[in-house]
Amino acid sequence: MDIANWIQSIGILITLTSLIIVVMHNRRQLQIFNDQLKLNFFSDYTKRYQEIILNLPDNISQPDFDYAKLRNEERSKTMRYMRAYFDLCSEEYDLWRAGYVHDRIWHNWKQGIEFAFSKKAVIEAWKESSGDSMYYPEFSKWINSIIIKDRKEST
Repeated sequence: MDIANWIQSIGILITLTSLIIVVMHNRRQLQIFNDQLKLNFFSDYTKRYQEIILNLPDNISQPDFDYAKLRNEERSKTMRYMRAYFDLCSEEYDLWRAGYVHDRIWHNWKQGIEFAFSKKAVIEAWKESSGDSMYYPEFSKWINSIIIKDRKEST
């Protein structure tokens, strides 16, 4: 092998090594970007949930909570935020079913939804909003199964 071929071979080796390093670096950068997107996504849902909770009456989780005892404007506001909560739950459920949400995160969200739907006020709001809001059938069926399951366990 003459010197020109040797130099050419070294040049190709350096080029391939550089290319491998660039590809590995880009993959790592893409992974960091992807992780950041997931964190922002999760943070957005957490902020939405927190805003909803902060705008509901303090005693909404109490067994004796009664929408009829609220002033009209407070009842209207509460129902608006309950519908926002149901929309959020619906989105979370759909994202999980589509495979966009990791099972670990879904498990946490699912537990929270199931706990919320064990509350009388949430069930009443669901029944009322089901008459004037449209949720896709799989989600509605799942929520109704939670309500039925909870009733069976309560008796």
